[in-house]
Amino acid sequence: MLIIIGIILLILLFYLASDTKEYFTLAKRPKKKIALCFLIYEEIYHEDIWYHFLKNVDKDRYSIYIHYKKNKPLKHFEKYKVPDTIETCWACLSIVLAQNLVLDEALKDPNNTHFIWLSDSCIPVKSFSYIYNYLDLNKSYFNMAPDSQIPPPNNHLVKYIKPQHIKKGSMPSIINRRHAQLFVDENQRIKTIFTGLDMNTLGGAPDEIVYLTLLHHHNLQDELVVTHNISADAIIFTGWTDMSNYRSFSNSHLDRNQPNNYQYICPEELDYLLKSKSLIARKFIKNCRGLENLPKYIS
Repeated sequence: MLIIIGIILLILLFYLASDTKEYFTLAKRPKKKIALCFLIYEEIYHEDIWYHFLKNVDKDRYSIYIHYKKNKPLKHFEKYKVPDTIETCWACLSIVLAQNLVLDEALKDPNNTHFIWLSDSCIPVKSFSYIYNYLDLNKSYFNMAPDSQIPPPNNHLVKYIKPQHIKKGSMPSIINRRHAQLFVDENQRIKTIFTGLDMNTLGGAPDEIVYLTLLHHHNLQDELVVTHNISADAIIFTGWTDMSNYRSFSNSHLDRNQPNNYQYICPEELDYLLKSKSLIARKFIKNCRGLENLPKYIS
């Protein structure tokens, strides 16, 4: 009898130990994982900066997905290319459909909670831990344009979307998991609603319209963190002259005088960029000089 009781106690202790081990295993799991989602032509211009940015980060806290137009080998991130790609063109609905392909792949990882849209010319301007801790699980982040930039609604579009729900925002944005799943689930509906619409009929490229409009259509405005057409202090820094706090720096050298394309960024502008509330900066050209000291700020 005592032997039987002893065996039962040993079995109970084994299961308790297993449960305790599982508890601590679960406790060590990250609360969220950030998916870095690149849409590129053929390369990531500042790939070395991204490599050093992530070099010492726990791999359980991030994942990378890359959709490309031309399959040119990447220096550090070749293994992160998504298995399926589609042909895309500027200001076409194909950009949104490519985004949905990336989201569909990224959603396979149940730990991915946020999806950050990045171009081939983005750079991080805050540390990974800052970005990781900043993001709210229940929020998506957009830089929204004023409604005055949206023309009278297209007759086809208003069959599906109320005019007051048609919104425009910068394509660089950060999407939470709930909204990412919504966009993927509505992929066919997106094709039905937005196919054939362009810059003239929408007042912006489809990638500036579709996601933000769908979120308003589903009355999910309370789940958004929105800035209003600003350059510095938007979640993803861009530099368009119509943005309310856009600044130009005379000592920086622009390529063909375009506001986002640089040949050289002067120290004053780089300092301004680093001190902004922005997490990422977008639209720096391939051979941009002036970024040599950036890794020490973000590593």
